[in-house]
Amino acid sequence: MKRLFFVILLLGFMLSNLMRISGVVVLPPLGESLGLSASTIGFLSSLFFYTYGLSFGLWGVLIDRRGAFRCCGAALLVAACGSFIMMFSGTAAAIGLGRALCGLGLSSAFTGILTYCAVSFPQKDYGGYVGLSMVVGHSGTIIAVAPLGFAMKLIGSRGVFCVLGLFALALGAALLCFRKDDPLTRPADGSVDPAAVFSELWTVSKNIWKKFPLRVVMYTWGVSAAAAAALQGLWAVAWLQTAAGMPLGTAYLCATWISFGMVAGPAFGGWLVRCCRNEKRSFFTVCLLTQASWLLWLLLSLFSGSAALFGAAGFLIGFFNGCGYVFMGSAVRSLVPLSQNGGTIGVINMFLYLMVIIFQWGTGVCLDLFKAPAGGYTNLGFLSGFFLIVLLQGWAFWLITKVNSFKSA
Repeated sequence: MKRLFFVILLLGFMLSNLMRISGVVVLPPLGESLGLSASTIGFLSSLFFYTYGLSFGLWGVLIDRRGAFRCCGAALLVAACGSFIMMFSGTAAAIGLGRALCGLGLSSAFTGILTYCAVSFPQKDYGGYVGLSMVVGHSGTIIAVAPLGFAMKLIGSRGVFCVLGLFALALGAALLCFRKDDPLTRPADGSVDPAAVFSELWTVSKNIWKKFPLRVVMYTWGVSAAAAAALQGLWAVAWLQTAAGMPLGTAYLCATWISFGMVAGPAFGGWLVRCCRNEKRSFFTVCLLTQASWLLWLLLSLFSGSAALFGAAGFLIGFFNGCGYVFMGSAVRSLVPLSQNGGTIGVINMFLYLMVIIFQWGTGVCLDLFKAPAGGYTNLGFLSGFFLIVLLQGWAFWLITKVNSFKSA
């Protein structure tokens, strides 16, 4: 039964990634049918990320207290409601409410599956299960583009929202039906009193700050994953068009290779965690390779590299970031009690999404500072913004050398 429950949570995580990216495909046609402007559609899409990023910590603490099955099951029902609201939406407010509810519900999935793996499988198998989770989970980002676009041609935007809502409803109901079998359930201390939940969230945050290895995990993971998200989620296509003069279709194809890398990377990371004797050295090596892949991307943009080389650099950025997922989960499992695993992962991911907001906004500031005389983006704007990000990433990676061990004393 352990593996069955794992599969249900895994499908929830895949759905989370699918719906996170799906706005790029399904919202523009729906917005145009309602006469909404491009800026309004962009704002409505962003509401998902605000609730998604801000609720990570709260879901983490709730999962520690009440278990992944109850929390992720209820959260998936919230996401299903959001999808159904968008299916019947006739106004911008309804679309915004639906996106916000989807973000709120689906933010539980990542913490839920990592915490379930931490308490259900032995340490020696943990890296493999986390790697598999990231491989299958991040395949949702690939399904969310071309396959979802094909489905839209068959059943339209509202039909897609209906299917996604039914899928979330089925997964949520299944988890709630099996809630008594949840290995995380602790009736004695499972209070959901708001004051107690926020108090524990504060305690977890202080614990991260006090433990230097945990702070380093948060810095390295937050900065590295946020840099990849800022590139993949907003600026990659425009940068490729500006730096290499690529047609829109070619730029989309190159940017997609970042997603392919994120799907493939966790499998390698899971193998490395299982096999490595020195976790610190392996973690640092992966971080150095991440930095090297970013430097390759910057050099290609400086010298107008080919589409094939940009695709390869994007794949490497995604690949080594995918490895980082596994190392982050493994380090947290080793450094904190299982009773605080979910809360710790949640707080670290809140930091990650804060960095995503800062990186995307900061790059936009650089683009405004170095915009072309006739308007539009310049390669110098992209280079200056992401060079600063890569410098910050290098500082975070350097901190790894100051850590004695990523295992609890």
